[in-house]
Amino acid sequence: MPSSVQFFSLFAFIFILLSPALASESDHKYQQDDPVTLWVNKVGPYNNPQETYNYYSLPFCHPSGNPAHKWGGLGEVLGGNELIDSQIHIKFRSISLDYILKYIIYYGSLIIVVS
Repeated sequence: MPSSVQFFSLFAFIFILLSPALASESDHKYQQDDPVTLWVNKVGPYNNPQETYNYYSLPFCHPSGNPAHKWGGLGEVLGGNELIDSQIHIKFRSISLDYILKYIIYYGSLIIVVS
């Protein structure tokens, strides 16, 4: 019959073996060229936070296909936050010339083109 020390050792070994599988986006340690998911939410004026619009309701920046949605907790749902995968290809700590972003970001009266 196995002793409690053997059982504890087996449990600790299995936990250590499976612990990398328990990682998520919030605690992931990125390495060079790892893909980074860019989530979009909503846009609106800073002075009136009640007037917000879904990011993809704007006449530009539409994704191809059906993007993935990510729902948070109750606070995010009550706040109207809906995270949507932007499908923009970003790699950690690398600059890729294959993807050129043509997104227009409105901030007040200033228009910034990211490319």
